[in-house]
Amino acid sequence: MKALAYVLALVFFVLGILYGMGKIEFLTRSGTAHPSHVSHLILCWVIALLCLIWARFQGAPARR
Repeated sequence: MKALAYVLALVFFVLGILYGMGKIEFLTRSGTAHPSHVSHLILCWVIALLCLIWARFQGAPARR
């Protein structure tokens, strides 16, 4: 599960960059009217951060 969290974090980080640059618009309806989707960039980076937090909590089991 830890590897999955890291992969998802990387995917969402890259998607955020591509949205910020205006290279992808497949999940938006605005098309070319809005050249950069800063809100999508922020949302993707927040999701990437949550994936990294999820990976952090997948650590070794607690000692007794």
